[in-house]
Amino acid sequence: MCNFKKITTNSGLISFGNTGARLSDPRATYIKILDALVEFRKLNKNWDTQSQAEFGKLLGELDIFEIKTTNVVSSDKDVRLKTGFVSQLGFTNEERIITAVGKELLASSKSFETNELEISKESFIYLKQFLKYQQNNFEIVPLLSLIYAIIEFDNALPIDFVTYVWSGSQTENELIENIRNYKNSSDYKETIYLSILNSENSEIAKKNCSLFFNTYSFSDEEQRNQLLLAILPHGKGDKFKRKTISLFNDLYSYWQNKNLWSNVKKKTFIQTTLKSRYKHISSKKPVYYLESLFGTTSLNNSSNWEEIISFFENSPLIASKNEEDFTLNFHILYMYIKKLSLCEEYQDLNTRHLKLLDIFVFEYNKIKLDIIFWYLFKSVKNDLLKVKPLSENEYRIRLEANQNSIGDIYDFLKININELTTEIANDFPDIEELGFKNFALRKKEERLLELVNSVFTKENIIKIFENIYPRNDEQIRKLIKGWYQEYEATIPALFEYLLGIAFYWLSEKQVNISDILNPGLDANLLPRTHMAGGQADIIIHCKEKDYLIEATLSESDRQRQMEAEPVPRHLAKHILEVNSNSLALFVAGQLDPNNLVVLRNYKFSAWYSSDGESVESMDILPLSVSNMIYLLKNETDFNNVEKKFNILLNSENKDGYKWYKDEVNKAFNNED
Repeated sequence: MCNFKKITTNSGLISFGNTGARLSDPRATYIKILDALVEFRKLNKNWDTQSQAEFGKLLGELDIFEIKTTNVVSSDKDVRLKTGFVSQLGFTNEERIITAVGKELLASSKSFETNELEISKESFIYLKQFLKYQQNNFEIVPLLSLIYAIIEFDNALPIDFVTYVWSGSQTENELIENIRNYKNSSDYKETIYLSILNSENSEIAKKNCSLFFNTYSFSDEEQRNQLLLAILPHGKGDKFKRKTISLFNDLYSYWQNKNLWSNVKKKTFIQTTLKSRYKHISSKKPVYYLESLFGTTSLNNSSNWEEIISFFENSPLIASKNEEDFTLNFHILYMYIKKLSLCEEYQDLNTRHLKLLDIFVFEYNKIKLDIIFWYLFKSVKNDLLKVKPLSENEYRIRLEANQNSIGDIYDFLKININELTTEIANDFPDIEELGFKNFALRKKEERLLELVNSVFTKENIIKIFENIYPRNDEQIRKLIKGWYQEYEATIPALFEYLLGIAFYWLSEKQVNISDILNPGLDANLLPRTHMAGGQADIIIHCKEKDYLIEATLSESDRQRQMEAEPVPRHLAKHILEVNSNSLALFVAGQLDPNNLVVLRNYKFSAWYSSDGESVESMDILPLSVSNMIYLLKNETDFNNVEKKFNILLNSENKDGYKWYKDEVNKAFNNED
């Protein structure tokens, strides 16, 4: 009996996060997990299976995760899985005790302050942790290797390279070779195929095949199956692999008879025996299986079967010269389809985590470094792939510590702002006049203006508002993904942001676009979250007047409880401290009558601060989403809009509900 070397089931892919806990908004979820752990650990000192199960109940009660309690997956195991990445990123140790860097993340999450590189302190912590993050079986640091690839592609790295090629590049040589092959072909599929063809696993498979065919005949089914079990890795075990072996045998039957069967028999065999077997190669979708074998995803009676059969028989597998070649080519096909499928599975996971760093811009199917980080990293390109993973002990120590700067992690990343400014000035001389901070702001303004003009047009905002109340979150996310990129944060945060842009259009572009910029935006200039308490959601400066835009999607009593106090407080504070000529626009999906009464009351009565200061009268204009849609569709003269606002605000009607119903809503509504 041959002693075949077994190929391991390791995915060989970079995974930020884990597939057992797919998070639409990891930024918010990790903070919730850490907050829950802080409270849980006050009364629970252990992290045994019972404690883990108890923590699972808490995660469910807090609506963070629904923890499984099946016979297949125990609750404690599911808790370990779903909280695993907070440990893998160093925010807790393996016993889920909050580390120094975890405490720092919790503190920073409450603030929108930016650091010297003009990213939020929270995002900077993520950047530091991902710079340290290493993965088993990888000889290069994942984030550094990605940055290297971006530089190699002149700051315009195709997303498909990130998804399918970078994620599986484990060594410096492999990454460099993959970059070279991709540049030559501009085809990620060809690049992956070549990488598999030249991989260590294929070499193992080749040696195993040679050993088998030098020792046994192909007809020795028992030994042949042992060979296939060794060269077809899969985490589901031998039971699943035997289904793959069954597919192997059916494909072999076609190969054996391709010169004997008629096209009619070939078509029937493909349709009835091969067409639906993609699951036997661990592919969740049929597309990669069908395209690889048949050159199409459409196999029906109206398909061009001459072309399909021709493609199939010219594929490396069916074109194999002999049984040894056939076996090896099946291994390569299996690994190729499996890898494409896995890469796609990890795509969203990796992208969402990369967005936590706020150094990457995702646009037009490319990923690039934001301008400051482009200049920072390209100057140290030659150092990026030289960093080698640490031993497990050293790695955990560094991972769990909170370094003050990225230079404390790697010496070559020590930052000198003056030197960085000089480097940028070679291409953008205006940075010397503007200064580092203002230059970074100017570039964001330029990008935001481009985004507003190309994506968040007046027409597109109307489409979103038509789905924002009543809530149709899925459609909103679908629209934004189609226009720009995937949006992961909350819809209320998006609502605030889009109201600011809507006012830009409503004011006929009289608003400075920088008014819409705030520290709550990510590197792609989309909201990470809603603005922190203590200030208005959006403050717009238009001519001599300031407009405080307050937004909510809450309803009924909850709306009154959440907004009746902060809205007038924000406005009063702004009037006292910034500009006496200010008003608030309160925008909601549906306006609560009692909240309308409370807010209108401040037109006719004073507001008092805790230290005795007061504002005698405040203008708060309530608008529904449908009112905003009306304004965007029908009002093209902002002077006229302002006149209408003033007339409504100066109405003598003191009953907020009747005032809105009889005057405000009638002014901005198509309904009679």
